[in-house]
Amino acid sequence: MLRPNRRSILTSAGAAFLPLPALAQSALPDRALRIMVGYAVGGGTDLVARAIAPALQQRTGRNVTVENRPGAAGLTMVESLKKAAPDGSIVGVVPSTILIRHLTSPATFPIDPMLDLAPLGIVGTFETAFCVSPSIGVRTMAEYVQWVKDGPPDRLRFGTAAPDTFSQYFAQLLGRQYDITLEPVPFRGAGPLSSDLGTGRIPAGCGGLASFVHQHRGARLRIVATSGPARSPVLPDVPTVVELGFPKLQLIDWYAFFAPAALPPPRIAAWNRELAVTVERSDVREQLTQYGVIVGVTKPDECSVRLATDLTRWRSLLDMLGIRVAN
Repeated sequence: MLRPNRRSILTSAGAAFLPLPALAQSALPDRALRIMVGYAVGGGTDLVARAIAPALQQRTGRNVTVENRPGAAGLTMVESLKKAAPDGSIVGVVPSTILIRHLTSPATFPIDPMLDLAPLGIVGTFETAFCVSPSIGVRTMAEYVQWVKDGPPDRLRFGTAAPDTFSQYFAQLLGRQYDITLEPVPFRGAGPLSSDLGTGRIPAGCGGLASFVHQHRGARLRIVATSGPARSPVLPDVPTVVELGFPKLQLIDWYAFFAPAALPPPRIAAWNRELAVTVERSDVREQLTQYGVIVGVTKPDECSVRLATDLTRWRSLLDMLGIRVAN
């Protein structure tokens, strides 16, 4: 029997105490991190946050939680984010669709997204989807329009995951192209809207694609049009507004992370770096892609430019609806 020599014993003992692979060094606060969402569980914004949070936790070694603060069509969360401590421990995921309220409802949305929040970066873009309930028995936008015109006025109702957002205005602009005046019915998020579409309590609805793509695949609702320039890779059977003959209605929205406006630049840069690496992980990218999100993290200043550009375009689209906007 061979006896181990002293060197082999010491080598084996040393191996037992080799450190585990180190977590990535991060300039984020050395404490628990919170990602706030302004909607109930199950909507597109919530799905995006929950796809990113676990991977961010693994990468940074910080405890990362998603905190849902539904209310006032996302305003409750945005106001909380504005007032949060600017130390980088609290951030929020904001869909661009709600920021239009800065133009349309300044009295009830008293936040200037260009001044009161610090952009950390866009993490992905998405299209708006117009959906119908399976209970009405239509499969295309043309069939839906005919169904509306052939019936009583209550067929004009459509659900919106949040009032006074661009999801609502997109649906109304689309209806106008067919000479119908759709009437919005506000819901407290995409989850309740999807449920009512599935049961037939509401005949149609509109919102971010991520909120509806899995229900479409499961035949619990049917998406009949999207707002993109080309068909979504995850929904190759669904036409776009361009194919329907309305290229001016093209609309690409985005999900972005924001922080309180006073967050120091080094912390903004640190968050952007962590998001860029985390979102590009193959498992995170695949999950977001399945929701219909086109993944891609921008720099904070690129997010600011995109917001300013979109605010200008939104003004012109609102003008088509005859909606006066704030200066």
